[in-house]
Amino acid sequence: MYIACVDTLRQLSQDLKRRKNNVRFKELEKLLLQLGFEIRRSKKGTSHRVFSHPKLTQNIVLVSHGKNDSVKFYQINDVIKALQELENNDEKKP
Repeated sequence: MYIACVDTLRQLSQDLKRRKNNVRFKELEKLLLQLGFEIRRSKKGTSHRVFSHPKLTQNIVLVSHGKNDSVKFYQINDVIKALQELENNDEKKP
């Protein structure tokens, strides 16, 4: 599992903010998994993916509609908020 430092989380958040309209689902999925998120897939074949992290109270839901589809801006905002929450949690550690 990849452990991100505060600076890395801050850089990832800034990068996502700059690229809000050009982030692919697979790219974001890979990033979240590297940051320690776990993915939960439905057994019914849905396009929704739920990501959870042990340090966060909220889950992130991303929707995939194909191989190279772009993630909607509100989903990217959810990821940015989660990264900021992780960043704040890491800053509070002694």
